[in-house]
Amino acid sequence: MQFDTIKLATVLDELLGSNIRYEMNGLVGKARPLTQSVSQLSQLDCSGFVEYVIYHGTTDNVNLPSGSVTQRTRISRDASHIPADYLKHAELRDDIVRIGFRRTISRLNEDGEREKTQVGHVWLVINGKTYESTSKGGRDKGPKSLTWDVRKPDADYFFKLGDAPGFGLVKLGLSASHRLQAASDRFQALF
Repeated sequence: MQFDTIKLATVLDELLGSNIRYEMNGLVGKARPLTQSVSQLSQLDCSGFVEYVIYHGTTDNVNLPSGSVTQRTRISRDASHIPADYLKHAELRDDIVRIGFRRTISRLNEDGEREKTQVGHVWLVINGKTYESTSKGGRDKGPKSLTWDVRKPDADYFFKLGDAPGFGLVKLGLSASHRLQAASDRFQALF
């Protein structure tokens, strides 16, 4: 997968700064059409978030199908997406985009015990941070970024998607731009 670093950092920045809420209910948590802007979105579930970010953050607007199970199947069957070890790779600051999947859906096994067998959550990891839409967080449900170790016990499947050269520097630049804009707004409010 070929990422456009500026597009990727920008779409993540816009999503994290939005008021989009987490909603999982069929197509309700998906962006349709994928071409709509962040300001037009009101809700995204985890796979809808990943689908939207991949579409807007890749050079060829890659259309990863929605649904965490479908996304895992597609990623795992593509030889260009290398399986990775979450504990070794998630914390790296190497400008590589990775994707994690967690089994959340349980079924009764042959002993009558519940075991998690099916993927039910997906998130991206870049430079030691997760990027995801999640129901965790009370009123802060929706798009967020967490430190990689929050998902340490959750990563049942983990893959490298591709490089985003300079991602850390671009994110730093966006952050500085926001701080400058806020300072400018405060200064203008004085007059």
